[in-house]
Amino acid sequence: MTVNTLPNAFARSSSPAAGGPRLYLREDELDLGVALIFKSADLLKIATDEQRQRHQITWVEARCLCELLSHPLPVLKLAAEIGLGKQTMLKTLDGLEGRAWLQRTEDPHDGRRRIVQLTAQGTNIATELALAMRTRLAAAYRLAGSEAVAGCDKVLSTLTETPVVAVGAPSPSQPKRAP
Repeated sequence: MTVNTLPNAFARSSSPAAGGPRLYLREDELDLGVALIFKSADLLKIATDEQRQRHQITWVEARCLCELLSHPLPVLKLAAEIGLGKQTMLKTLDGLEGRAWLQRTEDPHDGRRRIVQLTAQGTNIATELALAMRTRLAAAYRLAGSEAVAGCDKVLSTLTETPVVAVGAPSPSQPKRAP
């Protein structure tokens, strides 16, 4: 089976279709892409093994710290970014807050919400974790070259920013067909 996506700049065909270039991917190519993404995620996780063992933290705790490295987040937004349920997120935050690596404060705009931010100690640990993953990623980027890096970044950002659409359903940009 061939999957035909909307026109984009990553066309494999040198002859553009009427509406612009098209990308045709076979199922085995898509399966390889999924497998590579999973393996890459595993390798980034492994890159933090030494730091996680030294600080005695789980991968979920490490993810939480890294997500907060760039900016504070509301509890539920952080849970969504990591893919955790509310109760699991609260338990994780309790453990990290107990170690004085983060703090929860009241949202100045909505007193019902709590904003999570790293403490100085939490920032140091999150930076260690991020550095380990950055080092691994930078080595792969250097080997792949700048054009591959741009393509990889475009694919992954499109994947993470595109709303999930059920197979066979029109995408948000496509009008629904009348019966």
